[in-house]
Amino acid sequence: MAKDKKKKEKKKKKPQQENNTFSQLITQKGKGKGKAGAPVGVALGQHIDRSADKLFLGTDYMEVLIPERPWAEMLADIEHWTPLPYTHGIEMELIIADDNGNYPPGDEMVFRMKEIVKDAIKIMDQILYDGREDFLPVPDYIREKVLARPWGREDLEKGYAMDIRYALGDASVDIDTFARDGNVTAITYILELVTPPCVYVEELAYWGSTLFLLAKATLPRDLHIIASAINPATKEYMRGVSQADHSHIGTFESELEKIQAYCMIRNFIPHIIALTCNSPIINNKPTDVVKIINNRITAPNCVRSLRLKSNITMLSNNDPNHFIPYLTSSDQNSQNYFLQVVQKASLEDGRFQDVFPFTDWGTIEVRISDAQISICRRIGIGMLIQAMCYKAKKLLQNGFWVPDAGSETIAYNRKGAIERGLISLFRPQNVDREKLSQYDPTFAEQYLGPVDQPIRYMMQAVQRMFFYLKDVLKELGFLYSPFMKPLLQSVFGNVSYAEPPITEAEYQLSLYQYKLNNGEDPSILYDLIYFTIQYCQDPLNNPLTGVLTLPKEMRD
Repeated sequence: MAKDKKKKEKKKKKPQQENNTFSQLITQKGKGKGKAGAPVGVALGQHIDRSADKLFLGTDYMEVLIPERPWAEMLADIEHWTPLPYTHGIEMELIIADDNGNYPPGDEMVFRMKEIVKDAIKIMDQILYDGREDFLPVPDYIREKVLARPWGREDLEKGYAMDIRYALGDASVDIDTFARDGNVTAITYILELVTPPCVYVEELAYWGSTLFLLAKATLPRDLHIIASAINPATKEYMRGVSQADHSHIGTFESELEKIQAYCMIRNFIPHIIALTCNSPIINNKPTDVVKIINNRITAPNCVRSLRLKSNITMLSNNDPNHFIPYLTSSDQNSQNYFLQVVQKASLEDGRFQDVFPFTDWGTIEVRISDAQISICRRIGIGMLIQAMCYKAKKLLQNGFWVPDAGSETIAYNRKGAIERGLISLFRPQNVDREKLSQYDPTFAEQYLGPVDQPIRYMMQAVQRMFFYLKDVLKELGFLYSPFMKPLLQSVFGNVSYAEPPITEAEYQLSLYQYKLNNGEDPSILYDLIYFTIQYCQDPLNNPLTGVLTLPKEMRD
């Protein structure tokens, strides 16, 4: 968001949810829901024998058959939308490239980008007020939250941007919804799509899908949008030219709740990385041979996130002495301590971290995720982060602090997750199990594994993260959501063409290997161009096809 807009927004009273807002929203979920918040129609299928596979934790795996509803039907059924405990907005960065994956010259794009934004404003106005055959009808709830017709604005950092004024509680915010990324270097352009702050899962999915389709509708025929954290056709990493998904979570009831939510997210940074790796290919090839063993894409030496491995200036690093610290307050002393640890002079410089709790908008910003191919997985990751924040709230309500897994453990496993994703080893570093148990014995058991069955792999760590969050996932109605399904499939199965662990990074590697095995040009650029559109037209669509299986520990 532009600096002049930040100043304008600071003058407004910061919008806050009323204390009872979420409790009012969540009670609506009872309509059309079964026991324990499960949608009516969720059923169990066949038993799946996982006993011989030591990567799988939990017992009594069974197919979970979730009824499928068309996206248009879900979108129109506002009464049964799933509320979020906090407001949530996502900044989605997209590659703009030509047929060969080359970036358009910067000077040329200055003019072209302005024309693209002008077209986006016209089309967005039509979508909101006239309707278009190539876009689903705007739900009345969303249209009523748009408080002004979309307009264009010159911005020092982003150039010409499309703004939308969106209702947020009793106030409103102006969002640079469609523009180039203001942090990008002069080399080229990244398209940044920013959803308004949403309070329902389906509302967030609507904006994510609509903005992607808007980009498709406005780009000239010789340019494409590509959803991946690294352009697979680019020759080498260029500083600043990689793509991420940034989440902004807001409207916490107190500063203490917000800072403890930050601490909970911080504990699970390696787990989030392992689930969101999506940049395994550069110069049209991975970093090593893709090995597939027993239908499992192991590829042990293929880096899963080249973005995170290379982008060391706009995120946290793997040095535990300077990794973002555990905090118990957001006061000035805590802010100074944060900056001292990460070795930055100001909050403006210090905000380029994995997670940042001191934004100008009173939100937590989570910057760690690679850009995902599918809208579905983006929304699922947002729901997972929301569940972490809500878990922190529940701990505080019961008189407990969020435990601190320690910078050594987080930073060490962060590095492994970047390199190998879910297949990486999980190794606690100088962790005092007894001390963790004093904060929350369940956290200690699930974060480290039982004393006699310690976690060995990141896949297992993520499984236990889900065990730890299961109660809030069920309470929030997230567990059997179609948006959560691909994340659960990543570590619990089933995926129709491979065994877990599998993310969109493994999906890219499997595409590459499939083409190589069939004597084709192994470049996956055209596949990503195609799937970027395929997986945004319907935000329920995603690459991890198959029937979800869950152990008893997640179902009960």
